[in-house]
Order: sequence, then structure tokens, then C-alpha cells
Amino acid sequence: MLKRLCVALAILAMACSASAEIVRFNTVLGSFDVQLFADVMPNTVQNFLNYVNTDRYDGTVVHRNSDTFDSGLGGFRDFVIQGGGFTLHDPNPPSTTITYSSVTTDPPINDEPGSGVTGPSNVRGTIAMAKSGPNTVTSQWFINQGDNSVLDSPTRPDGGFSAFGMVLGNGMDVVDAIGDLPLPSDFGFSIGAPFNDLPLRNFSGSSISDIRVANTVTVNSVTQLALAPGDFNRNGVVNSADLTILRNNYGMSQGAFFDDGDADMDGDVDGADYLLWQRSFGQPAPPLGAIRSIPEPATAILAALGCLFLATRRR
Repeated sequence: MLKRLCVALAILAMACSASAEIVRFNTVLGSFDVQLFADVMPNTVQNFLNYVNTDRYDGTVVHRNSDTFDSGLGGFRDFVIQGGGFTLHDPNPPSTTITYSSVTTDPPINDEPGSGVTGPSNVRGTIAMAKSGPNTVTSQWFINQGDNSVLDSPTRPDGGFSAFGMVLGNGMDVVDAIGDLPLPSDFGFSIGAPFNDLPLRNFSGSSISDIRVANTVTVNSVTQLALAPGDFNRNGVVNSADLTILRNNYGMSQGAFFDDGDADMDGDVDGADYLLWQRSFGQPAPPLGAIRSIPEPATAILAALGCLFLATRRR
């Protein structure tokens, strides 16, 4: 009986504190979700969410679609898409050229993890913050379209880059679609920095004067999602479809994400995740204010004290 009560208290602690930190990018080419690594990159995640939750990414443009030469492949491959820095504006006559404004940025944050420690790797599907040198991160982000682990090392002159999230599910289909768009150079002209590699859509012009906002990739919004533990398909309710996801990945011992069925975000899919799904079954998404991305120490302490109290009473 004591063991069951302790397990119940532990599950309650997890249910009260465990929740995926996920944001949704809504672009003109479709939406994709990103799970943030709040446990290992807390300062970077908080910095990113400061921009998200003040709507400063809304209406910004993906201003860079870059390829890189891969010696292993013997040719060029997709590298990154980058945004979070600028908003484009159609010209006001008599002007014929688009203009831009910069995102209002907060003070730069220090590199994370810092102290020469390498953070999460820039593998395909991860998101990291752009910067111009060590400890210069502000608002710009990029998503890796390939294995860009060459960016990881903190001994690089720029201090290296650490991923702070991962694109979920088939979200890379949208990212890759953006990355496949043509650039100004494909139409025989060039644009100065920072728009050298501006991806263009539905475009057939021959100069910068022909570009309008509708020809670019606008990020309509970036929104933090309020998800109940167990809502693995992120549709706002916990049901049997989510159980199917968990069942299909049950036993996954490492590298699991929320959309694999990892409700407690410890990197695997096991019985603890099933219990969290079961507890949330039939429940809609909670208010965002009730979501906590990092387990509150007090919750775990209370659970432990509860078990200690019960054990003492039993004696």
C-alpha cells in the first residue's frame, strides 16, 4: 500500500511539472512545431521565448536560405534557413524598392552552455541562435537542414553554436520547401547583405525593384503552445490517437521527443509516459499560464516528503 501511494505521489509530481516547451512557426508556406531544450539550454530558450511572447517574430521574414559545399558529397547541399531579424515593407510610391526594419532586440545573452563546453549538436532539424561572435546572441535563429555539427565547437572564432530545439514530426517538409526556393542570383541579380540569400517565391522579375513582400517567406507568427502531457500529436486533446503514437514508440530508450510519446521529456518512452497519458486522457489543453517547462523542485520535494511521512507513520 505504501509503495502504491509513493508511486501515485511521484506521478502527481510529474503531471504537475512535466510539460513540453513547444512553439509553432506559422509561415506562408505552412506550419511546423519546435520542441525547445529548456532543460539543457534554459537561458537561450528563455531569450527566444521573450521574443515569441512579445510577438516580435510575427510578420518577420526568412531572410536567408543558404547552401554549403560538402566535400563528402562532392557538391553543394542545403545548409540553413535563417530568420528572426527583419520585417520587409512594400515600397511607397514614388519609391520602387522594398525596405526593411529590424526586430527590436534585447541585450545580447552569453553563449550557452559556456565555459568551453559543447552544447546540443547542430544536426538536421535542430534550431540554434545566430550571432556575430562570442556572447552576441539576440533575436535571429536558424534551422539546420543537414548535419552541421561543424558549427558545434566552442573553440571556433565565433564561439560555436548550440542547438536549443528540434523540429517535430514532418515539420522539416516546410523548412526544406523554404530552403528549396530560388535566390536573387538565380534571376540574374544580387542584393546586399543581409539579404544576399533571400528566398523568393512566385517571382519572375529581374531586379530588386520587382520584389514585393508577397514574393518572400513571411513568418506570420511564432506561438508558444499549451499542451497537456500526452497530447503527442499536438491537436489540443489527449485521446486514443496519442496512445497509438506512444504504443508505436514504446521501449524507445533514447533520443525520444514529445511527438514520439515522451510525455515526461526524459528522452525515452516508457511506463511513466503511459501513466501521464492516462492521467490526461480526454483532457483539453490547459491554459498557457499553467504550463511549466522545467519541473519545480518543490513539487518533487513534496512528493519525497510525502513518502517519508508515510514511511515514518508505517513504522
